[in-house]
Amino acid sequence: MAIFALYLYHLSGFGVIPPDEPRYAAIGQSMAHTGDWITPKLWGSPWFEKPPLLYWMTAAGTLAGLGPELSGRIPVALLSIGFLIATFYLVRREFGNEAAFISTVLLATSTGWLAYSQLCLTDLPLSVFFSLAVFLSLPLLRRELSRNETFTRMALAGVCLGLGVLAKGLVPLALAVPFLWFFRRWWRYWWIALIACLLVAGPWYLAVYQVNGFPFIEEFFVKHHLERLYSASLQHVQPWFYYFPVLAGGLFPWTPLAGLLFRKGNRWDRSRQFLLATSLFGVFVFSVSLNKLPGYILPLIPSIFVLVGSQFAEGCFWQIRRVWFLCCACLVATVPLLAYILPHALAAGRLSWPVLDLALKGVTATEIFYIALPVAVVIVARRSWTPTLLVLSLVAGAFYVKVKSDPTINESVSARGLWHQIQPISENICQDWIGRDWLYGLQFYRGSEFPPCGDGGGFKYALRPNGHKPPVVQLLPGK
Repeated sequence: MAIFALYLYHLSGFGVIPPDEPRYAAIGQSMAHTGDWITPKLWGSPWFEKPPLLYWMTAAGTLAGLGPELSGRIPVALLSIGFLIATFYLVRREFGNEAAFISTVLLATSTGWLAYSQLCLTDLPLSVFFSLAVFLSLPLLRRELSRNETFTRMALAGVCLGLGVLAKGLVPLALAVPFLWFFRRWWRYWWIALIACLLVAGPWYLAVYQVNGFPFIEEFFVKHHLERLYSASLQHVQPWFYYFPVLAGGLFPWTPLAGLLFRKGNRWDRSRQFLLATSLFGVFVFSVSLNKLPGYILPLIPSIFVLVGSQFAEGCFWQIRRVWFLCCACLVATVPLLAYILPHALAAGRLSWPVLDLALKGVTATEIFYIALPVAVVIVARRSWTPTLLVLSLVAGAFYVKVKSDPTINESVSARGLWHQIQPISENICQDWIGRDWLYGLQFYRGSEFPPCGDGGGFKYALRPNGHKPPVVQLLPGK
């Protein structure tokens, strides 16, 4: 319950985070206001970068009367919580209670999963439904199933892949290529999954094409699927090894436990082989693409944690040396420092040594307690209590980070603080080529685009860029 409380605590503590969250939230709210649930529209214009599942979730939150941030974030957080519960029951059937508990708790408290579960972004819905398709398919690898159960699991996996296609296009189908090898013995049932997928995702794709024609195909499939693989025009170019440190960060603070997968004597039955192959293939697919973003790797994290948790199955917990938990405890001990580091890193778009130095020099007595707690737990507590107490230490530190960092993020990263300042004069303001991060956020709260200053219109004030800091409002000459 403490973990679920963390997921829902202070979800509107800061405004929407650019560049994607303000756009996705604006599109969902537009669907709710206009009643057009087919064509995604960003400030009145069709916008075909992503399919509609997240927008529908946000529109539902808007119609439920939630605020501008909560309308998109609460549906995502609730979806994540529901997935964690489902993961526990699905993994328990395959690997036992202990493995299911540890897998689920590690996933729920990992940095990557926790962060994306609290933002209005498409990565979490895709990850949920692709991972559900993976976990629902596991029994097909471990034992003989009746015809009815095979039919049901194929259908459910197809439904989940269809929902993934509604979340992020063809990505889940590309990630599902290992299914073809591992489930080749069930090839006579593949049509069930295919039809279920088409029934779920097909109607929207047909409807949006009927309304918008070839421009949808060109923008959605050609530009944002094919060109993403090779074109630098999308401005997300990264080196081939980009996802190795990103994946390590996504697993934080449980990254050291991934080392358990390399121990001698590990059991690699068909289920574990399938989880490993799915994860490795996903890393390969995302790495060969020229354009890369941190959230792309999120669909692989649940399978990796289930692999880690499966090492605790069948009474193997006592074989795990305390040093593994001590390494994790040292990482958990750094969590309170994120209260300083996170806002600065988000504002600058990178992590720098001056920020780290500032965090270390500004440590308070409260933070020393949170830093020392996880290390003391591993050293002093009984081994059977160690994982639970370590997780609770992390949850306590995460609550502290949210309380301390949210106000700074709201002012230095999100446009909400600036919008509250300029709202009374917003109709008399034009924008003088400010960065897209601040522009998207301000337009989200304004509900429409800010006109450029060169378009005339008799504006009195101009929004002008100010480096990584919030834009400044300046009085135009002659006003």
